[in-house]
Amino acid sequence: MPALHVARRSVFPRLILPVALAAALLAFLGCASNPTDTSVAAEKAYGAEMARKGFWREALFRFQKAQKQAPNDAEIESNLAVAYEAVGETAKALAAYRRALELAPEETHIRRNYARFAEYYTAAQRAGTGPDASPAPRPTPKP
Repeated sequence: MPALHVARRSVFPRLILPVALAAALLAFLGCASNPTDTSVAAEKAYGAEMARKGFWREALFRFQKAQKQAPNDAEIESNLAVAYEAVGETAKALAAYRRALELAPEETHIRRNYARFAEYYTAAQRAGTGPDASPAPRPTPKP
C-alpha cells in the first residue's frame, strides 16, 4: 500500500500578523518619550529630568510649555533662565532671570543663580565674547 501524505498547513503564516501588531503596539506604548500628563507640575518635572540628563533643548521645551500654563511662576522662569543659559541663549536667559526675580525677589536660589549668571555675562561682555559682541571677521575664500 502506498504511503499517504497529507499536506500540512503551517501555523506560522497565520501567527505573523497578530504577533507583529502586538509587538508594534507594545513598542509604541512602551517607548513613547513624551509624557501624557501635560499639567504644569508634570511639565516642570519632566523638564527637570531632561535637564539632569543633559537634554537641554527638551528641558527648555518643557519649561516653555509650563510657562504658557503658569506665566507668573517664578520657579518656571528660573528654570527657563538656566535652560536658556545652557543652550547659549544668554539674552533670553537674562530676561528670564529678571522676570523670575521680579516675581520672587526673596528667593535666594534665584538670586544666587542670577548673580553667577551676571558675573559670567559681564565677563563675557568685557572679553568681547558675549552675545552682543560683534562676530569675528570671516576669512574670504580664495579662488
